[in-house]
Amino acid sequence: MRAGKKAAAVAAGAGLAAVLFLSGCEAKYTPEDAMAYVECVLDASYRGELDKYVELTDSTMEEARNMYQQNIDNVMEGTGIESLGLPEELKEQYREMAPELLALAKYEVTGAEEEENGFAVQVSIEPFSGYQDLEDELVSALEEEASGMTEMPDDAAINEMVYRNMFEILRDELKDPAYNEPQEYTIHVTEDDNHMYEISEQELIDMDYAMFPG
Repeated sequence: MRAGKKAAAVAAGAGLAAVLFLSGCEAKYTPEDAMAYVECVLDASYRGELDKYVELTDSTMEEARNMYQQNIDNVMEGTGIESLGLPEELKEQYREMAPELLALAKYEVTGAEEEENGFAVQVSIEPFSGYQDLEDELVSALEEEASGMTEMPDDAAINEMVYRNMFEILRDELKDPAYNEPQEYTIHVTEDDNHMYEISEQELIDMDYAMFPG
């Protein structure tokens, strides 16, 4: 099985989710193949489940691990925490949390229909609601902490206070994540002139934003 590869990442909602996109295989697909392909890309991207992805894309496990690691790096980059000179302990807490944030993605591949140039794969998603009120919750937490201060902190202290409070809010969300009503989403698996199958990056980006509104 021969496969081409193409990678991209997007920060969703509050900049705390990333997704990896890869092209498919040369052989003629069935609707079941298209469903399996979409599922393995999503599972590798959000859950770090790489075995099926390696099998269907003909990637090596090392390549798959590197790509998932890049997703985690993209989560960190999306938070902006790496560039603020914050304590290493706080940055490490965010890095340890990153895979859990990716895994909040809730989806199920439910069907596929053959089209002229490939397949339309139906995915049922449940949008994570935790980012929608994140800003308001963060402001409230900061106001409460600031009310007990007797002097104005410097910029470094403010940044640390912001990220420490945001970490606690997200940690609470992870304990009992809440989701909006399910939505139906369609991902197209298309065949190019070289008889290679691939997924539109833009469709997966749009689905990523739909799964993590905020």
